[in-house]
Amino acid sequence: MAANRATAIEVMKPSGSAVGFVLDQKTKAKLRRVIDDGTPPNTQQAYSSDMRYFWTWCSAIAWTDEPIVPVPPDIIAKFVVDHLEGLEEDIEQEMRARGAKAKVGPHSISTIDRRVSTLSTYHKTKGFPSPCNDPLVSQLMSKARKAAARRGVKPKKKKAVIKDILERMLETCSDDKAIDIRDRALLFFGWSSGGRRRSEIVSAMFENLEERGQNFVYQLGVTKTDQEGEGNVVPVGGRAADALRAWLDVSKIDRGPLFRAVDRHSNIGRTALSDKAVALIVKERAKKAGLNASLFAGHSLRSGFLTESGIQGKSLLEAMKLTGHKTMQVAAGYHQAGSALLNETADLAG
Repeated sequence: MAANRATAIEVMKPSGSAVGFVLDQKTKAKLRRVIDDGTPPNTQQAYSSDMRYFWTWCSAIAWTDEPIVPVPPDIIAKFVVDHLEGLEEDIEQEMRARGAKAKVGPHSISTIDRRVSTLSTYHKTKGFPSPCNDPLVSQLMSKARKAAARRGVKPKKKKAVIKDILERMLETCSDDKAIDIRDRALLFFGWSSGGRRRSEIVSAMFENLEERGQNFVYQLGVTKTDQEGEGNVVPVGGRAADALRAWLDVSKIDRGPLFRAVDRHSNIGRTALSDKAVALIVKERAKKAGLNASLFAGHSLRSGFLTESGIQGKSLLEAMKLTGHKTMQVAAGYHQAGSALLNETADLAG
């Protein structure tokens, strides 16, 4: 059986001949724990959410009420087309009634892409070849991406917090209240240390912080692009170091999470902020700075650092050493957006 192949390994006899060996239940449980611990929590949540949605859709279209593996390529093709073009009205209503679909209308191509990718991973974990590699599905996805582009669909990107915007947001943190001191330190840390992700900000620990004279360096540990936790060391220097030191003095933090909740009475919590809280802080500071808060998100600090490095003509490779990007494709997009006017041919028209 194909399902058994996923849980079987081959061991060698001393004579060199191979014999089939099936993992026992205790070993399977240990294996599952290792896999779960090695998978980022956000990835696990997204994976579970995508699969719940897919099986709910399968039930709503009356194909199956229980998971069936492997899923026929025709079903996956229908899933792609239905969500790219829009569900039939009765299916749309059924999905909303079951709480699976929040918004009316088609999915974005990025959401479809992610869910097809999740389906592919699901089959592999069950010991089956991915039906998403079937020419029907792979060619359809290629055409779907091109169709979305020709229809004018563009990736939704939040506004980058470049240095000028960062300064305006920092000005809103000028009071001596604990929450202002925290937000100032958080914005500086998230931006100047290399454009940290929300998850990296909320997982920042005091134990990974090291003083170097008047500045700090921070050991990142496990990140989205460094799953083995080899850990890039990033700087927290100058004004960012001053802001962080002020927060440590006020909060008296000497162990555990660096950035914590602060209530209206300036009481400081013991647990780390959530990644959603970081996005809310960025939005709130943007609003207080007189900016359109809806244009900003937690990722705005990361994209802003890369964009600003382009504006100032700094090396993309040097910037990537701090951001932790493994490939240039995404990082270059932000960097080039900032450096566009520095291009030697930008003023040909005079």
